[in-house]
Amino acid sequence: MALSILGLWLVRAVVSTQTLRTAIDIDGSFLQTFGGMYGVIVGFAIFVTWTQFNETQASIEREAMSLVELYRLLGWFPTWTQRDWARDRLREYAVALPASYAVRGGAHFDARSIIEECLGAFLKHTPSDAAEERLHATTLDRFHELNQARGHRSTVARLRMAEGLRWFVFIGAAFTVLATMLTWVESFAIHAVFVAGMTWVVVAASSIVIDLDDPTSGDFIVDWKHFDDAHRAMQAAHCPVPSAPHPG
Repeated sequence: MALSILGLWLVRAVVSTQTLRTAIDIDGSFLQTFGGMYGVIVGFAIFVTWTQFNETQASIEREAMSLVELYRLLGWFPTWTQRDWARDRLREYAVALPASYAVRGGAHFDARSIIEECLGAFLKHTPSDAAEERLHATTLDRFHELNQARGHRSTVARLRMAEGLRWFVFIGAAFTVLATMLTWVESFAIHAVFVAGMTWVVVAASSIVIDLDDPTSGDFIVDWKHFDDAHRAMQAAHCPVPSAPHPG
């Protein structure tokens, strides 16, 4: 805002008053037309990025819920020798995934490999009684649901606004502020208020769009508390029957 006021002072110092008075009608029409178009397109960009942000948050909730359900189901396979190992890996999943996003620029946690490892080990297990046979198909469904939620969360979180739309947001903001500077107002103080206010609006709108475009960083970030809740639920989950000793 301070820079825009400085720019206004430079414009009024360089461009003659007569020129600004002459162009006031044209500039006013341009500002009204272009400003309206710019506002509509930026509003659309905010709607799209906000929708993607909310979809990422919903996917996180589904992923955390599926993780807890799978963890509890695996507890009912007492003869599976790798049961405790798999459940430990799922607890690691609940802690390490949100922690990896908390470090800016850090390597993201490979959740898919944990699902694949646990699923591969589970598929090698042959149910030993009626209870395990009854839960076997349901457990496979939970593996599928967890992997599906993980994939959807990862895909939506990586979606980015088109580069052309991104540049339109930036360049359109500059043109809108410049047009406001070229509108003649007798009082510099009043004109400065208009320019500063327009600058604040376009900068805030542009910042919101760019921030929402990446739901895992910036001021608007998804809430990972569902994984914290999932980890607490996993720690409190009752394991009905002790597992058989791990081989080796």
